[in-house]
Amino acid sequence: MKRSSGLQKFLLLALSLLLLIGAAGCKAKDTTAGEKTKDGKTKLTIWLWPGMGIEDQIKQYAKENNIEVDIQLSEFADVHSNLTTALAAGSGAPDISAVEVKGIDKMKAAPDSFYNLYDLGADELKDNYLDWKWKQAETPDGKNLLGIPTDIGPQALAYRVDLFEQAGLPTDREEVSKMLQTWDDYIKAGEQLKAKTGKAMIDSPNGIYSVIEGQGNEKYYDKDGNVIVKDNPQIKKAYDYAMQTIEKDLTAGFTQFEGEWGSGMANGDFATVLAPAWMQLNIMNNAPDTKGKWDITLLPEGAGNWGGSFLTIPKESKNAEEAYKLIKWVLSPEQQLETFKSKGLMPSTPGIYEDEAFTSYTSEFFNNAPTAKIYGEAAKQVKPIVEGPESIQIEQILGDAVERVRDGKSTPDKSWKTAMDQLDRELSR
Repeated sequence: MKRSSGLQKFLLLALSLLLLIGAAGCKAKDTTAGEKTKDGKTKLTIWLWPGMGIEDQIKQYAKENNIEVDIQLSEFADVHSNLTTALAAGSGAPDISAVEVKGIDKMKAAPDSFYNLYDLGADELKDNYLDWKWKQAETPDGKNLLGIPTDIGPQALAYRVDLFEQAGLPTDREEVSKMLQTWDDYIKAGEQLKAKTGKAMIDSPNGIYSVIEGQGNEKYYDKDGNVIVKDNPQIKKAYDYAMQTIEKDLTAGFTQFEGEWGSGMANGDFATVLAPAWMQLNIMNNAPDTKGKWDITLLPEGAGNWGGSFLTIPKESKNAEEAYKLIKWVLSPEQQLETFKSKGLMPSTPGIYEDEAFTSYTSEFFNNAPTAKIYGEAAKQVKPIVEGPESIQIEQILGDAVERVRDGKSTPDKSWKTAMDQLDRELSR
């Protein structure tokens, strides 16, 4: 679920999609989608990014159904930009592509570039998924469905038990939750941890920004599609708390998912990660030797949602029905439960939230925390919000604003004004 400056490629190429797709209905000529193997097997090309956690199920399905799959992993931003390029060119798209929640609205600008999954039978699956999540992949008129939901991203707090203990802070997850009722409580605990251990409370100021912005009733757009960044107090609140972590030296200063972030996690350079469910996999992959040193509890001020994706079938695929069968199986409630147990990804299928196999699950890596119960409770607190077609661009601009201050290149007030001016310029085009 990586975010990076590569998102800018997606933003630039999205314009190509809008300009070129409308002229076309172009058919692929040199695409790999729909290839057959030498022995005549169906071959499906699938685009994912690292950390999606569904590769094993895809391979299992392929083996059990006598097909071949070519899983191509690229960085998060590259998957979106490459897909945009392929759709615009009418060539090169895969049979199946992941699209993240912030990218799906962009793709709705050209729904004819994807198979309408309702035409393939997806209506029968609708009741298996969270209603708000399902609707994120529908066109506004509800007639086209571009993708089936993978996971969702309800948020919790992952913390290092050993560092909390060294700082004289509570370590029991329920006591930690009681201590951290508000973000002011979180800042105060971070100051104590810094004073006692010299360690940072949080990995990145962008981490706290991303979490707090998702805790409100609205984010970048209102329900009528108007951009409300300047008028939404939740956005400024998220920015101001990110600034506090910088000003009080509570952040390790990393950029999430990049550079030394992973090694900093393994080395214990910071005590908490504000963790949507999918972040568990990042922690386990980056810091496998810290097993048992982490625990998980609820966030201050309630959960929001960060991330979550869809599997789509671009129109170029010559094997749409086989692709749909794979998606239907891999993202079924039963398989989403397996992905949760093995990778920590929170299912978008609420029917299993009360299942004994789900509710009784504990994570050995996270100090035997009842992660299913914790993230299940967080999921129930999530308030559906409108993402909007330019949300990736807006998030990039605000993320850059935070990083300018982190890197000493601007002050909080100046960087905020720079971001607001940039939004005015870019969104008025």
